[in-house]
Amino acid sequence: MINWRSITEVGYPTNSNGKYFVTDGKDVSTSDCYGNTHFKGDGNPIFTFKGWSGDDNTWEDNQCCSGTRIFDMKPTHWSPVDEINLPKN
Repeated sequence: MINWRSITEVGYPTNSNGKYFVTDGKDVSTSDCYGNTHFKGDGNPIFTFKGWSGDDNTWEDNQCCSGTRIFDMKPTHWSPVDEINLPKN
């Protein structure tokens, strides 16, 4: 079972190293996220979510010149991929 997090209720992921299942209520995809990491003097970095980096639904605004990446989905919920219990061999 997937434990979906509502973006309006809990916000965005805070781990830029994770991969996430995302959904807009109609489609499901996987995505990484990107943002800024601020390193304070106490050794506890703070990650600020900027956006979803996408997957196969991702396209670039200018194909010939590596333009801005556009993720066509507007996710409303997310869940870390590593929380899914996969079948064992």
